[in-house]
Amino acid sequence: MGFKHGSARFVGVLGAAVLSVALSGIVPAAADQAPGDGKDAVERVPFSHIPADIRQKMHDQIPLKKAASKISWAVEKTGQGGFAGVVLQPDSVQLWWKGKLSAAVSKAVGDARGTAPVEVKPARYSQAELKAAAAGLLAAMKKDPAYPISQVSGSLTGDGLVLTTKDKGKALAAQARTAVGVPVSYVDGGVAGLNGRYNDSAPYYAGGAILNDDNHALCTAGWPVTDGRGNSYVLTAGHCGRVGGGWHNGSWTTAGTGLWIGWAVQENVGHDLLLIDAPVKARMWDGSSAGDFTKGVVGWDWAYANEWVCQSGAASGAVCGIQNTTNFTYGGWYRDAYGNTEYYSDLVVARRADGGQASLDGDSGGPVFSLSGDYDVVAKGTITAHSGSTLYYQDFGTAWRDFGVTTIVN
Repeated sequence: MGFKHGSARFVGVLGAAVLSVALSGIVPAAADQAPGDGKDAVERVPFSHIPADIRQKMHDQIPLKKAASKISWAVEKTGQGGFAGVVLQPDSVQLWWKGKLSAAVSKAVGDARGTAPVEVKPARYSQAELKAAAAGLLAAMKKDPAYPISQVSGSLTGDGLVLTTKDKGKALAAQARTAVGVPVSYVDGGVAGLNGRYNDSAPYYAGGAILNDDNHALCTAGWPVTDGRGNSYVLTAGHCGRVGGGWHNGSWTTAGTGLWIGWAVQENVGHDLLLIDAPVKARMWDGSSAGDFTKGVVGWDWAYANEWVCQSGAASGAVCGIQNTTNFTYGGWYRDAYGNTEYYSDLVVARRADGGQASLDGDSGGPVFSLSGDYDVVAKGTITAHSGSTLYYQDFGTAWRDFGVTTIVN
């Protein structure tokens, strides 16, 4: 049986204390507390959450990293000279160097060879030379956020520069105006240093970082929805913004610029739901800050007691192992992004089974989902609050009731 609107079957009413949502929320002190971490009941295997083949690869690199560390410290302490880079290979460490090794680095290489095989490879350019060649491009890029080159990198084997761009033609023209003097290659990409969910662009996906124009408060895009009349929206948490407020993507503050998303047009304060008028697509950002990827959205479903769900907030990335409890909040007090005290009701209570943090500040509004096969997700709700391992979210069925919206699907 699903969580029903106002059903008396679900117990655990929120306490009356006013809570600061902190843009991802905390829950009432009177709410059910998480159980112990299960150490006495569950036998744990170190790093068992990492696939066995990845664990083995990490283990195999231990001696290589010890050898590389000796070399790197010598370079750090005595100066780079002809240093281009240290590269780990499957069975050896490569030191790329232009010219003759300094005495200190040569000694470090000898010491390192007692730990793992080390090859000294001739570099065409040192890192110092590559950085000097890149200086003009970097200066031009810093002056203009719309510059066609979004990142300049140097090859750690000393081959030349690697420029990140979305428009190779414009990047070639820009590079031609700047004296570089070393070989240049190009890779396709967006703003340097930003993962996909922090640099999302239209059409917008669930799970992307979004910023409130009023105060730059970080929240997360919830589900891509439609009202069935040709209008599309981002569904997110009401406490993140206000009707009439504008929104940009997550690169707005991190890179000093950003892309426009849209205006907030509808809100149900009591249910902590907000609609932002925006172009959207039936995809959700998955993964973590270490690397993002996307999944398809195939629809929505009710939330069920004891159901296992995941969330994909901009701050925490995807977190699974969360189970709905048999409690369903009837109401409680929170503070929104502007410091206003608001009363929210009909929230689902869920808990991360291993006792870990269920979400982080900045995840508010983000998608709560279940799985459909290996590559798609089903919308279950949007994040309102958290306290340790406990997650509070508004189920999608309530948004459907309030706004008449459904998920856009592939």
